[in-house]
Amino acid sequence: MELKNIAILGPRGNVGTAIITELLKHSDRFTITAISRPTSTYTPLADSKITTKVANFTSFDSLKDAFAGHDTIVNCISGGATQYDPSKLIIDAAVAAGVKMFFANEYIGNLNSEQFRRMPEFFAGGKFRIREYLEVLGKEGKINWTALNGGPFFDMWLMKGPAGFDIHNRSARIYGTGNNPLFWTPLPTIAHAAVNMLLHPGPILNRAIYISSIPGLTQNTILDTLETVLNSKFTITNVDVAQINRNAKIALERGEIGKAMKGLTISNQFYEGDCENDFTGLIENDLVGVKQASIEEAVNDAIQRYGENTPVVDGMYKVDPCEV
Repeated sequence: MELKNIAILGPRGNVGTAIITELLKHSDRFTITAISRPTSTYTPLADSKITTKVANFTSFDSLKDAFAGHDTIVNCISGGATQYDPSKLIIDAAVAAGVKMFFANEYIGNLNSEQFRRMPEFFAGGKFRIREYLEVLGKEGKINWTALNGGPFFDMWLMKGPAGFDIHNRSARIYGTGNNPLFWTPLPTIAHAAVNMLLHPGPILNRAIYISSIPGLTQNTILDTLETVLNSKFTITNVDVAQINRNAKIALERGEIGKAMKGLTISNQFYEGDCENDFTGLIENDLVGVKQASIEEAVNDAIQRYGENTPVVDGMYKVDPCEV
């Protein structure tokens, strides 16, 4: 099966922008349509030959019309449209429009893990149920599907705070031992893999692909690398991630979902006793053209793109046990 006409939903976001950038490297192979909501301010790069369309994401007919003539819908939307019902509407419109393949917007997690599945849909999105729905459609021959997962985006987590580092202020928050293996992938690598999947769809049809490009990644190895690359020591705060996990689960059981989510997000990555980030046994880097990079390469690339003085998002950087 050859895929040529590619539609990107959510072209203005981080994932959509990265995938479009990679697609443009293959402009002789693909035609690209960026489909946005009426309120979007998306504007394609000059001379990129990207077609733009506007669709009402709550209207089956509007979506069907926008999808007509496309081989693949690559879903990069965020926010409320990641919930099950809005996502199902998009998928059903793709089926009705005769789309060959639907690329689900998973990208960042192991959907089959216990820890991911316990996350409330209101916050985590309906990704698990959407995968189940796509599996049914695939078996029925109504549409092919695929998905890509590479864990949290390494560069964004490192530079924005969730990884536990404030590079500008040379500070680090080490959760627990700091030795829990991390399966994170830089966003450009995610985009590179996604486009390779579109170039060679046969092996990836009707299943999810998992990648991990930075071997040996832990908070401690990131810290050592940052101190080497920047030639400076970081001030370290040790954080009780086990307590973060315990309190978050108590809050979740009480229905205090907002209070629980930040702690679960952190403990899902850093707490050896209850994490969901292990892709061991699932990784298929070679299949989608992903090459491994050293931690030093990944750190240098992230700092070069974001800037050493990029401020962290305080609420993503300073995560402590919630009150219960």
